[in-house]
Amino acid sequence: MTISKLGRYQIVSQLGRGAMGTVYQALDPMIERTVAIKTLNPNLSDENMAEVKERFLREAKSAGRLNHPNVVTIYDVGEAEGVAYISMEYLEGRSLRQVLDAGGPLSLQVISDIAAQIADALDYAQRSGIVHRDIKPANIMLSSVGLAKLTDFGIAFMASSSMTQTGTMLGSPKYMSPEQVLGRPVDGRADIFSLGVVLYEMLARRTPFELPDITTFTLMQRIVTAPAPRVSDLGMDIPAAFDAILARALAKRPEERFQHAIEFANELRNYMRSAGAGAGTPVIAPSAGDVTLVVSRTVANSQAETLPPPNDDDERAKMAKLLEDLDVFSQSYEQEEERRRAEITARAKAAAAAAAEAAARAAAEAARRELEAAAGGKARSALIGILHEQAQAKVQQRPEAPSRDSVQMLDSKLRKAFSYLVEFVHLLNEASPAFKGKLKLLYAGELPAGTLGNGLVNYRSKRIEDHEAIDYITLNYRVNSPKKASVALNLGEARALKALLERSRINYNERELKNEQGKVPRSAMVIECNIPASAVLRADYGASAVRFECFNVGQIGLANYRIGADEFDDETIEEFGKFMLGIPGRFSDLRQSIGTG
Repeated sequence: MTISKLGRYQIVSQLGRGAMGTVYQALDPMIERTVAIKTLNPNLSDENMAEVKERFLREAKSAGRLNHPNVVTIYDVGEAEGVAYISMEYLEGRSLRQVLDAGGPLSLQVISDIAAQIADALDYAQRSGIVHRDIKPANIMLSSVGLAKLTDFGIAFMASSSMTQTGTMLGSPKYMSPEQVLGRPVDGRADIFSLGVVLYEMLARRTPFELPDITTFTLMQRIVTAPAPRVSDLGMDIPAAFDAILARALAKRPEERFQHAIEFANELRNYMRSAGAGAGTPVIAPSAGDVTLVVSRTVANSQAETLPPPNDDDERAKMAKLLEDLDVFSQSYEQEEERRRAEITARAKAAAAAAAEAAARAAAEAARRELEAAAGGKARSALIGILHEQAQAKVQQRPEAPSRDSVQMLDSKLRKAFSYLVEFVHLLNEASPAFKGKLKLLYAGELPAGTLGNGLVNYRSKRIEDHEAIDYITLNYRVNSPKKASVALNLGEARALKALLERSRINYNERELKNEQGKVPRSAMVIECNIPASAVLRADYGASAVRFECFNVGQIGLANYRIGADEFDDETIEEFGKFMLGIPGRFSDLRQSIGTG
């Protein structure tokens, strides 16, 4: 069936067709936005059409509530002229299926990052009680800047455990979990198995259970009974670390797999951290057609522990909250790891530059001596002598490495600060104190008053010569209010506010406001006042100072402060605690004098 219009949407072209439906590129003329329209195939059997359509619309609306950077955004769900449809975000880029089929190289780091991003999306869906049921490369879109997005939630929901269709296979056989093959009820662990198959395929360029000329029946038998071959045995220089990750993801019994997708993501990011530069080694030889992707974030080891599935609504809510708080901690930890790697790289470059400079000086000195010898040892000019003396004086004035006493002094102060913050966070979690200040947002103004809680504090050390010194302290907490902020803005203002909210990791809902002509000049936004905040107290032993790197602390956004080691004392930490609580004090003045960045 060829269509040119569906509801208010103008069909531009057909993007793809499958057994269950068709996807079109379309234009929403009311706001001049390009969208993707997914339609349900109207040729399904009459005995199932009513139930399928009902589930298609209801489950698509459920997926529309998912607001996650790695999940495709759903704008609208409806039915026109007997055709059920979903209007969703139009994604520019290529699907993972297209990337794999093109045969271009993907490094181990890129492969791990794609799988970790999709695991993040699955964890978010899992905590929302949603199972995708059709994880495969064709349903993973990759942008040129490294963002991976999971698509096709709407149609995948038709494979719910309470619904069967005789003679119809829901999902792609190569990526099905054993419980899907056996027709048993499924939960989020089935998606984890399917993502394991996708990870295996990215590494090996084939799925684990397929063989040459294999039939669908034999493939399904192997999924249920045959163990997946060790990917490191394929002779492609794939690290053995992936064997352990895949063994758990592809376990036949759901209870033996990762119980939550975030555990899958953690294992992949732990590998990337431990592998370092080696994780960038291509699985196959690079070519000019390589896909440029970047690592999204690194998750802390503390988040990798196995979390039991919740048994009731209260426990589920507590577990979701805990995972959310751990996610904030892990993002902060990842930022620290990225900064640490950048510092190591910078030091290596500086050392290489210094070595090159020393070699150049030695070569120049040797050349000078040769010229002097050729000239019979004639004295050099007075000007050259003056410049030589000044150069030698400058070399002698170069800063030396920090002394042992200065390192121990600053380390001692940081350890006292950590002890204070441990007690501070413990009491903060018990008392849930009110934030005394006012958090403000662009265009939205002052946010409702909130309370502080969900605090976490940790530190990381490093060895300086023979001394184990604190490298940095991380502090994470939340400012939470049951109230929400509402604001109506023109479209330009709404875009600016949304960008700020997304940078600040603050959730919101948006609704279009139409005028009498049916156009959308304004947007209504409802902002959830559950705000993540974090601070990193980083030691700079070379400069004998402490940097405070803050996110949503006392104000929305990023801010950096620097305090000399002599001024970094108990009173400073006390004032910083007041600053976190929104109480005016010396740290607020110090912040103004130091400046933000």
